Amino acid sequence: MVPDSEQAKIAAMTEDDLISLHFGLGMWIRNNLGLWHGNPELLAATGKQDPDDASVVIVQAFWQRLREELPKLH
Repeated sequence: MVPDSEQAKIAAMTEDDLISLHFGLGMWIRNNLGLWHGNPELLAATGKQDPDDASVVIVQAFWQRLREELPKLH
């Protein structure tokens, strides 16, 4: 659901820069994946009780997955 061009931008970010996604991707996650209500299982899976904190965990996991998929240069 995230365009390839945006995935590349996210993968290139440092972990500290991920906070800039809080009101874009993070808000989408909170609102559309039911972190405010309707998806207590996902909220619990993040280990957080607050939807804002839970979305940070999800964004970080997404970022890590994208970075794992980057071609390795030797």
